[in-house]
Amino acid sequence: MADTIELATLLSDVVSRGGSDLHLIHGIPPIARIAGEIGALPYPAMSSEAIYKLLEPFLHEAHKTTFKNEMRINFSQTIAEVGRFRFNVYLAVGTVGATIRVIPTKTYPLSSLGLPPVVGNLAYRKSGIIFVTGSTGSGKSTTMAAMLEWINQTGRPGKIITIEDPIETIFKPCRSIFVQREVGVDTLSFDVGIMDSLRQDPDILCVGEMRDAASIRAALLAAETGHLVMTTLHTRDASKTAQRIITAVPNADQDSLREQLAGTLEAVISQELLPRADGKGLVVSCEILIATPAVRQLIRENKIESINDAIQAGAQAGMISRDASIKNLYLKKLITMETAVEHMRNPDLLNR
Repeated sequence: MADTIELATLLSDVVSRGGSDLHLIHGIPPIARIAGEIGALPYPAMSSEAIYKLLEPFLHEAHKTTFKNEMRINFSQTIAEVGRFRFNVYLAVGTVGATIRVIPTKTYPLSSLGLPPVVGNLAYRKSGIIFVTGSTGSGKSTTMAAMLEWINQTGRPGKIITIEDPIETIFKPCRSIFVQREVGVDTLSFDVGIMDSLRQDPDILCVGEMRDAASIRAALLAAETGHLVMTTLHTRDASKTAQRIITAVPNADQDSLREQLAGTLEAVISQELLPRADGKGLVVSCEILIATPAVRQLIRENKIESINDAIQAGAQAGMISRDASIKNLYLKKLITMETAVEHMRNPDLLNR
């Protein structure tokens, strides 16, 4: 098994191939995800010991202590002349493994991501909460970073605080100033970081992920107190997003949280990456929920299942259903009919 490969060499290879992730697993060659597909790189299989040796130069003593005590670590690292990466190191059947995500070294213009123009308008909201949702690897972080950079370049001057685990995109001040804090390094947790931020005069608060009831409550409180909050959830659509938030707390607290969400929600941007018809990468489909008075009332009355109907009827307010987005991609010949049928709720819409 190989133990002489340098990590910079592997990651440089992944970046040059347009890959998104490098997987290091005991007993097999390094694996890369490229255009959504998993495949082996042209290197020998690696042992657990070789993987740890590969990672060790990038581990601080605190990382090593955490790994010993918790059997996992998360951190980000910039490798000179290669790029910036997010590391997750773990144990599997007693062997060391790692998944290393490529972090874009630049933010992409919103117009280049294939997102509808309404996303840029949402970034100008002055208060409330915006969710960017989707499965792992659907580009949530890229979208949120693009929205922040859009504000930074074109929006009103202000202060943006990000709370991330780990920090991904490093922003350079333009019209906005940035304070970027990493969970486990600069703050104990997401909810502690959010509550701290309320005493730091922010205009916009970007929360990398809402993982538990404490962070959900803190984020909604920040939105209630006149700040714009942007955050992500691992949910596929707007109705599941609302359901996830409300059910994060005990039954006795759900009515008050539902009222809080109805009063602060601005939008849910749910996205999914689909394979392009020409085989050259992926293209984004995007469902948009705008919190109109009718949508807020549905949340208050716990009629979450009716949100999808509200999206379909809300085109004039800027809403876009998942099926409409996918159908549009198909009509533009960006995806195949098979892909469209696989991902639509109601494929019969293709025939209309």
